[in-house]
Amino acid sequence: MTFNRYIAFRMITELIGAAACITQVYYNNNLNGIIITGVIALVWILGEIWTVIVFNRANPRTDELSDMHQYSAYRFAMLTLVIALTIIGFAGMLYTLVTRVPIEVGPMVLPSLAMLALAIADARYLWLEHDGTSGGDDED
Repeated sequence: MTFNRYIAFRMITELIGAAACITQVYYNNNLNGIIITGVIALVWILGEIWTVIVFNRANPRTDELSDMHQYSAYRFAMLTLVIALTIIGFAGMLYTLVTRVPIEVGPMVLPSLAMLALAIADARYLWLEHDGTSGGDDED
């Protein structure tokens, strides 16, 4: 199993975790929502454990280009998360000013965005490792 495949599997499990958080945003106060979220979260937890145990990536590769790509990917994800939070906050403020109705953001929105940011970081890393659109590949 290559490191890039490990990152791809990790990205998929992070997307499942984000789906669990988003499900709880929409089904916040009823038993069905908690059950659905619990099932999705269980799949996410099992996926994370399976990815770590089966692929055993205790010592990922550490060449300079890969490290630079990981740094760039996480910086990109952090910037994306900050932009998303700014847009949500600004839109909520404008909505409140126009309608005079306060807006509430559910407590699971932030964990949902954080899980999506992790998945975005992994996707960006894989894109950088494959040289974007030029078709190159930096695989071991």
